[in-house]
Amino acid sequence: MVLNEIKRSLRAKKPFGMTYRIRTLAGEEKWVWEQGIGHYDEKGKVLSFEGFITDITEHKLAEIELVRENESLKSSIKDRYKLGSIIGISPIMQVVYEQIIRAARTDASVVITGKSGTGKELVARAIHQLSDRKDKAFVPVNCGAIPDNLLESEFFGYKKGAFTGAASDTGGFLEVANGGSLFLDELETLSTTMQVKLLRVIDGYGYTPVGGRETKKSDVRVIAATNVDLQEQLNQGLMREDFYFRINVFPIHVPPLKERPQDIPLLIDHFIEKFGNVNNPLTIPATIRDDMKKYDWPGNVRELQNTIQRYAATGNFSFFNPSTSSSGKPTNLSSATFQRTNGSLQEEMESLEKSIIIEALDQNRWQRGETATMLKIDRKTLLRKMKKHGIN
Repeated sequence: MVLNEIKRSLRAKKPFGMTYRIRTLAGEEKWVWEQGIGHYDEKGKVLSFEGFITDITEHKLAEIELVRENESLKSSIKDRYKLGSIIGISPIMQVVYEQIIRAARTDASVVITGKSGTGKELVARAIHQLSDRKDKAFVPVNCGAIPDNLLESEFFGYKKGAFTGAASDTGGFLEVANGGSLFLDELETLSTTMQVKLLRVIDGYGYTPVGGRETKKSDVRVIAATNVDLQEQLNQGLMREDFYFRINVFPIHVPPLKERPQDIPLLIDHFIEKFGNVNNPLTIPATIRDDMKKYDWPGNVRELQNTIQRYAATGNFSFFNPSTSSSGKPTNLSSATFQRTNGSLQEEMESLEKSIIIEALDQNRWQRGETATMLKIDRKTLLRKMKKHGIN
């Protein structure tokens, strides 16, 4: 079967990649990942092919064990409506809760997948809080917001005099997270060079601060998150195969809000309580609540939260109303406005920039990639500006 698949790929002139089980001469069963590509002459005849085979037994057994134990875990947290800061009573969220609890019992690396705004960081924090590392630091890192030339100094720290402005020895994320959990958001943005260096840390070989010579070690549990297909990243050469299998030991997928509509009323009530107050309680008309339940929420929980927060501040709603909007345009969405604050030119420009960014985020349902494209800036620049202006 494996040979036939390779032949089929070579005839189609496509790279091949597959997972299968083998038995060694010693009688051991192993799971392996094989990947390769053919080389052809001018007439398309196969001249040769090259590739590699990697032992992924540990990763595969963990995956099989996850499937095996899911059923036994369901009864222990049946109908739980909240775990940590995560809200949801739907069956699909019960599965997520089960996986969080299982992940917290181990020290294996975790990769959390899901669309933007689904709450991947909340899942990471819940894993940390339920683990034996809960009394140590949880260090969140948005990999996509760090310029490539600063990655090493941010992760590994630096020694005094290592570069202009390095006035003293400074620890990096790995030092701060020692004994705790390191959360790598937007994992897919890490360069393959940085992947190699982080892999050495995960494997216990340590790291060297920028400008230093001494190797330091950090006991960290890595939890990563991404909204892209890492298998596709692997196939395209954007992610190293060894890094992929080392970090993706325990995968957890967070579903989009449209796949768990029964959770929307709970989330609405949660955010009403969060953004209201005793003197000015929030109430939402029944017709609006019905529209909110029917809406797909492409920006997921983050969009729902921002919608209610904006309502608390302005008294107006701004989202796609399924009962009245068939044109694909948002209801009650104003264009960016600017009000003078009688500040300096720099302050006025920053205020205008913040308004433009928020408006663009609103128009793109808080999808940061699409917002960056609309503003004609790269994603990392947008993330830095959002952080600068306190836009969460």
